[in-house]
Amino acid sequence: MTMPQQALGRIQWGDLTFGPGTPYTVTTLEGLDDMPEIRADDLERPQQHGDYTGPDFTGPRVVQLKLGLRAETPDDLRALTLALRAATQPQRQPAQLRFLDQGALVWAKVRRRSLPYDAEYLWRIGDAALELYCADPYVYGLEEKAAWTAAYSPSAGRTYPLVYGSAAPLVRNLVLNPSTEVDLSNTLLYSFATRERITSDARYGKASIRHTATSGGTFSGTRYTIESTAAGTVVTASAWVKVDGTGTSVFFAFRSPSSTLDSITVATPPAGQWTRVSTQYTVPAGQTLSEVAIAYNAPVGAVWLADAMMVEASPTLHDYIDGDQPGCTWETTPNGSPSRLHPTTGRSYGAQGTSGRVTAVNEGAADAYPVLRLDGPVANPAIEQVTTGGSLVLDATIQANEYLLIDTRSRAVLLMGSSPRRSWVRAGSVWPVLAPGTNELAYRGSALPGAPDQSSLLTVTWRDTSL
Repeated sequence: MTMPQQALGRIQWGDLTFGPGTPYTVTTLEGLDDMPEIRADDLERPQQHGDYTGPDFTGPRVVQLKLGLRAETPDDLRALTLALRAATQPQRQPAQLRFLDQGALVWAKVRRRSLPYDAEYLWRIGDAALELYCADPYVYGLEEKAAWTAAYSPSAGRTYPLVYGSAAPLVRNLVLNPSTEVDLSNTLLYSFATRERITSDARYGKASIRHTATSGGTFSGTRYTIESTAAGTVVTASAWVKVDGTGTSVFFAFRSPSSTLDSITVATPPAGQWTRVSTQYTVPAGQTLSEVAIAYNAPVGAVWLADAMMVEASPTLHDYIDGDQPGCTWETTPNGSPSRLHPTTGRSYGAQGTSGRVTAVNEGAADAYPVLRLDGPVANPAIEQVTTGGSLVLDATIQANEYLLIDTRSRAVLLMGSSPRRSWVRAGSVWPVLAPGTNELAYRGSALPGAPDQSSLLTVTWRDTSL
């Protein structure tokens, strides 16, 4: 659980992070802790003082965010401006605005963006202002919580956690220092260039490596040390680069402890923007892979950036991770060991419920709307909100290897997560919500003929919720 703190800390929007340790300082935040405008249901009392008042509901939340851009050169400042512009395009659907150090998030869409140009001051610093519209006004906990229980206790049940659909892979980044957040350790200059670690422009975190091609040859780059990988292993290598457009190609070089084993050229990315490039490679027989380099074929004087190197012992390309990313860990030494993203990232499971009951704690200040998953086999399942009363009853049969998802906020009922079954809800049912504090839910259901020893499961997921 994240400890409460008044300091705002870091804010994440898409792939950009604002706040401490980034080139985007947060100067003002409005609307996160404010109450949204009230949508009242009041009526005047005829020929009397006062009103008849009904329940109060809030309108949407509007978050105002002001940023200070801090760079080392005017070109770096322009790159920060373009990155922010690219990340704040009009949206079809809301996305998470995450307050990483406060353990909170809202679902938002960018509605206004201001990136003023002031020639008198525009050298290494700039300003920006964003307005984000939250149709859903709730402020949610960053961590998704979950708890579960069986409908009854048979002599032989099923093990938990279940695999929902297909198992999420364990993602590992074999690169020891992939984003050079602290220094250039576990990296080496690759061929004809000078290089330096900069904090004015980065794809992830706060730092990247800037290369300048010199007179010794036609390419420049960085070698990244990785966890030693045996012969026959298929690896996927990727990196984020920003090139100046003067070169002909970008390539990866795969190295043993003593020499380059092979190099693979990839398509030349567009100039002036961060682009992810990737390729696959199989470690040859009798060899060990210990380094992977990223390089740019370009003439003397070419300047380009590299960041976020990732090497996976897998033919599948996953989203970039390192130990500093949310939900990721360093396996041993920070910025000096492989990183991993666990399948259970972002969700904490409570203890198994007993006797068909489960406890869910909402540490927010407003009702939380849980998502319920029912795994068969079960007939006529019912979920009772013991703490506040009311029961949701389904006139349905869920077979073994089938499941039903129930979203109590939208009141969607979906068999196998996609087929609508709203008609299964019995008339008079009460949709369960989680009041602030401790809530107890009870799960009831009948065993199907021929499956008396197979237990049905109720899984409850929710986030702490406030207004």
